[in-house]
Amino acid sequence: MAAGPKTTIELATPKDVAAGSGGVYTSTYNLTSGADGIITLPGLKGFDAPPYSLFYDELAALDGGYPRHSRATSRELFIPVFLTAPDRPGLLALKRGLIAALNPTLGPCRITFTEGDGSRRFIDAYYVDGARGDEGQDISGLLWLKYGLIFRALDPFFYSGSAQTIKFTTGSLEVIPFFGEPFLGRSFINKAHSLNGSSTITITGDVDTWPTWTIHGPATSMTFTRKVPNAPDQAFTVNAGLSESQTLVIDTRPRRKSVIDPVTGENLWRLLGPSPNLWPISPGLNEVFIDVANVGAETSVSLTYSPRFQSA
Repeated sequence: MAAGPKTTIELATPKDVAAGSGGVYTSTYNLTSGADGIITLPGLKGFDAPPYSLFYDELAALDGGYPRHSRATSRELFIPVFLTAPDRPGLLALKRGLIAALNPTLGPCRITFTEGDGSRRFIDAYYVDGARGDEGQDISGLLWLKYGLIFRALDPFFYSGSAQTIKFTTGSLEVIPFFGEPFLGRSFINKAHSLNGSSTITITGDVDTWPTWTIHGPATSMTFTRKVPNAPDQAFTVNAGLSESQTLVIDTRPRRKSVIDPVTGENLWRLLGPSPNLWPISPGLNEVFIDVANVGAETSVSLTYSPRFQSA
C-alpha cells in the first residue's frame, strides 16, 4: 500500500523570546522536515482523545452508581525530538535557543498538525519538562541530542486552523410559488440568516465552542437567545446605542470574556444586561434568535468561532 501524504508538525513558541546565545532564534520550528535542526522521533503521546473525569454518586440500596456529569481535564502531550547541527557551536546555539523559547513564564507554545490535504488543527500548551539534558550514550553526542518534551494543555481540545463566520443581516424574504422550484411545501424561503427572527445555524467540530459576536450599527437594545432542547433558553442582552459607523465586539470565550469597542479598545462590559448567559454553540444544528431594535440597512451581526476537536 502506498504511503499517504505526510503530516507536518510545527512548534510555535512565544514570539518575544530573545535569540539563543550564539545562534539565530526563530519562533516556529518545523518538527517534520528537520529544516530547523529538530525532527520528531517515533513515540508521540497524548494527541488523540483527552482525559475525562467522571463524577457520580454510589447508590446505597442498588448496585453501581448514578452519573452526575463528566468533564475533560487538562492533557499531557509528549513529543520526542532529535536535535542535530553540523558543528558543536551550532548544536549549542540550537539547544540554548530552544530551551529559552520554551520558557513557560512567557506563555504557551502552539503545536500545529497539518495534514496532506492542507487541513490544520492546533493546541496551545505549556512546556513543563523533558529538556533537562542527559549525557547517556544513547541520548546525546558531540553533534546531536535527544529530548522527550512534555507539555501541559490547560484547554484539552484542538482548534481548527481557520475560524468560521456566520453573518446575520436585515435581509428580505423572497416569495416562492407553492409549486415553484424548489418545492418545499411552504411559501417563504429565508435568503440569509436574519435579525429579529429565528435562524438555524450549523456548527462544525466535536464539542461546544464559544463564539465572538461583532455588531455593526445602527442598533440599540439587543437580545441573543439560544434554544436548548429540553432545557431553559440561554440568553444575554446588550443595551447599547450604536450609530451606523460604530461596532461592538462581544467575546464569550472562557477566560477571555469581554465587551469592547474595537476602535478605541474601551471596556464596555457595563452594557450587558443583568445575569448574562454568554452561551456556547454546539456541534450540529443550533436554533438562534437575535432581536435588535432600531436597525438600519447597514445593521449586521457576525458570529465567529473556531471549531474544537477531541483529537489532532
